[in-house]
Amino acid sequence: MLFAKIKQHYEAVVAVCCFLILFTNVGLPSTSFSVYQPYLVDLPGVGHSGGSIIVSVRTFVSLLAMLVVGRYYDLVDCRIGAFLATLSVSAGFALYSLAGSNFGMLCGASALTGLGYGFGGMIASTMLINRWFRANVATVAGVAAVGSGVAAIVIPNAAVALISAFDLQTAFRAEAALALVIGVTVFALLRNDPRDMGLTPYEGSPKAVKREQERSAQQLERVRKRHVNRDLSPRTMPLLFLAMIIIGCVSVGGGNYLAVLFTSEGFSAEHAATLVAVNGACLTVAKLVSGMAFDRFGTKRGSAVFFALYIAGTAVLCLSDMGNTGLAGLGVLMFGIGMSLGTVGISVWSIELAPRGKETRTIKNFQVCYALGGFIFTFLPGFLTEAFGTYLVSYAALLAMLVVAAVIVIGVYTATDKHANPDT
Repeated sequence: MLFAKIKQHYEAVVAVCCFLILFTNVGLPSTSFSVYQPYLVDLPGVGHSGGSIIVSVRTFVSLLAMLVVGRYYDLVDCRIGAFLATLSVSAGFALYSLAGSNFGMLCGASALTGLGYGFGGMIASTMLINRWFRANVATVAGVAAVGSGVAAIVIPNAAVALISAFDLQTAFRAEAALALVIGVTVFALLRNDPRDMGLTPYEGSPKAVKREQERSAQQLERVRKRHVNRDLSPRTMPLLFLAMIIIGCVSVGGGNYLAVLFTSEGFSAEHAATLVAVNGACLTVAKLVSGMAFDRFGTKRGSAVFFALYIAGTAVLCLSDMGNTGLAGLGVLMFGIGMSLGTVGISVWSIELAPRGKETRTIKNFQVCYALGGFIFTFLPGFLTEAFGTYLVSYAALLAMLVVAAVIVIGVYTATDKHANPDT
């Protein structure tokens, strides 16, 4: 009876699996990994520039993996593909634990986690959700995406506790074991397609379907007004590509160096880990809220609010040398909320600002530009720190760049308002 009931609603099991996939393949190697940066730069022979190279190897390999991920899933199904990606993350953390201060092994470990991120991240989760759900797709995708945010909340303090009680290698081994256990669990539970179990994609409850049908006309009109394709000229796209690269620099680059920013300015490792966790919590909530804000108030207004918070948070982070924990907390709170522009914002912009007939290409190009920006700026902060003696220089540069991105995105929306909404 119990198994039959579970099978009847197996889409819920798949949703949990997608959450775990993103917790492991995005959360462990990326959103929570910044907690390790202060320890990596202190290793003999690594330093700040070496620490930047280690992180940039992961972002570069992730970028390459994303470019060929379609071919990857032509060769293997989602269940096997996600499992192999998780094994790569586990192997990467195991290699981290064995590397000591061997720079080559640390870069190899970073490359392995980058493969897991690129092959087993949002694309795998999205493919599974698309197969198993016909209703509540956005909600399920949002809940799954929270997995990486939960990792950013839970892992930093746990990692610091393990390092304090034992050593850095123990923390790496614990994450390797966690990734392996989750990977095996997901492989055991996950199914590629509802047809494999004699099921059909989830359509929603009968009452929910009826309510959806009754509201569909009003919702369609509201969405049409809020999210109209503005059919931009291709000549405008290079400016937007620049803005997406900048968002990638700030979201990926800035996020990866939060812990080492705080420890280099006198905060304890425990305080730095807590601040990273606060940033992750704010990002997690903002991922759920920002889409609703865009729907409710329009993309231009919603983007302006989140850009303002992002800029303000980055500016406050530039005051980290004051050593004020409350000020630092305010900074990561606003910075974490603003970071949602790197996920929700880019997705919405790529749909609304695409030249007509080139929507799919624009979505891909925006994501590639974002990943490229992340790769570029994960490489630089260590070298800038060795040149200027502080990570604050990097965050000051990110602040200036973020202002440029805000001007570009909001400016494009302002310039096209009359064309997009002639009645307003």
